[in-house]
Amino acid sequence: MPSIFQSRHVRLSFLVTILTTSMAAAATLRADDMPTYPSDQTFDLWTDAQLGNTETDNTEVYQPRGDGNGWVTKINRPTLSVYLPSKETNTGTSIIICPGGGYGGLSIEKEGHAVAQWMCDLGVTAGVLKYRCSGGVNEHPVPLQDARRAVEIMREHAAQWGLKTDRVGILGFSAGGHLAASVATDAEADINYAVLVYPVISMRNGVTHNGSKKNLLGKDPSDELVAEMSRDEQVDAETCPTFLVHAGDDKAVPIENSLRYYAAMQNHNVPGELHIYDRGGHGFGMFRGDRPVDDWPIACKAWMQINGWIAADEKADAHASAGATRATMDDSQPGWKPLVQDDFVHVNSNDDTWSWQGEVLHCTGRPVSVLRTAKEYRNFELVVEWMHEKPAGNSGCFVWTTPESIAKLTEAKKPGLPDGIEVQMLDHGYTDMIRKQGKDTSWFGTNGDVFPVRVDMTPFPPLSPDGSRSFPRQHLAKGHGQWNQYYIRAINGEVRLWVNGEEVSGGTDIQPAEGYLCLESEGSPIQFRKLRIRELP
Repeated sequence: MPSIFQSRHVRLSFLVTILTTSMAAAATLRADDMPTYPSDQTFDLWTDAQLGNTETDNTEVYQPRGDGNGWVTKINRPTLSVYLPSKETNTGTSIIICPGGGYGGLSIEKEGHAVAQWMCDLGVTAGVLKYRCSGGVNEHPVPLQDARRAVEIMREHAAQWGLKTDRVGILGFSAGGHLAASVATDAEADINYAVLVYPVISMRNGVTHNGSKKNLLGKDPSDELVAEMSRDEQVDAETCPTFLVHAGDDKAVPIENSLRYYAAMQNHNVPGELHIYDRGGHGFGMFRGDRPVDDWPIACKAWMQINGWIAADEKADAHASAGATRATMDDSQPGWKPLVQDDFVHVNSNDDTWSWQGEVLHCTGRPVSVLRTAKEYRNFELVVEWMHEKPAGNSGCFVWTTPESIAKLTEAKKPGLPDGIEVQMLDHGYTDMIRKQGKDTSWFGTNGDVFPVRVDMTPFPPLSPDGSRSFPRQHLAKGHGQWNQYYIRAINGEVRLWVNGEEVSGGTDIQPAEGYLCLESEGSPIQFRKLRIRELP
């Protein structure tokens, strides 16, 4: 059975198959005969005058190497081919894609255009960078100059393409991974996130890919240049979050390259993920088959969702959501009622902490406090939509809050939170903030933790390391600036949470199983809307 990523790029594979068949007698294609790709716009990085080219000069060569595996060499006019998602799916996130090829050529399809089409499907504006390489006049810093210029082009068109300038990423394979890592550790580029797939990282002997080193640095580079271009040695606390993929049996680029980079990230509290697969070799790109390594894009997608760079799926993913319970809310059914301003009572907030603007409840986040319902509830269904206004936002909804704890907070008139079951509402950027403080982040999640606060509960698995929290089974929450829907069902001592339509976490054996509902103010601005409840027997 073909990989799901293979099926998404039928038109690309079909195009290359035709070219491979029709050109079987020819080893290479010259510039005018090379395949075209369905990108929306292609930009020259530099003018001919800047490059020292004549108007008609083009040395570029394309070699078909089987289905979805074309090879480009002798590039003297570097370009950025941009794929634009629809306005409906545009997330505002963008990414530059650097194909690999040992700095001698570019695997332009399976490590370039196929990747861009996949990213575009996720709502990401993607640009395939055809950068100069092959050594000689194209040694360092030429590839890095091309990559920096590509990032500039993406940011220059932010307003036109609906992009956010603080969501520009870079992705690279093999030697392209080295180029991407060079950008990720380059203060001038100021990149926001990186994806490195079987990357060359170090230029040190015994670790590096020798062909990449020779093509980039020449035959006899200085010790200073080797150190500079060993990008694990350039990681610092300002390095962007990074996702790494490597196969343990990679014979071309030793796995130590990814291990060194990730170790440097850990040493400097840089957030990210490292995925090591038992088998896969080198050069698996976007589509090879149905081995575990071929599903790396699923893990990458989840990581981008967790960080809020792309939206969570509206429908369950075929792999990640198999067997999950989904819920669609229909508040036109009998028993549902909206929760409006008169249904809430201030506890220990300031006068301006909470304000209603139409049907939207705004919270400044200061002081740490709660807004409670006027009445207590036992069995019910609750729907609340919420949106953090800024990165690293922290808030939540308390279920079955004890009247005693509310009375203490009301009397004290000081910052604090009550006792009950907290259904947490954390922005993904909260994890980055805590990591940069050098603190542990393993004890909480940002996709819908459910946990007791000074009351009894047996949490549903998966559990936090100390067993006190129910961690979400799926990562479905959207980042700041985007609305999330929580559906909470509380019945007979059991609480279950659905995030954006899918059940993820909860707990049972809760005592007490009756009390107030509270919305939480905890340090950052948040908005709530479409609050509605249905009481149950």
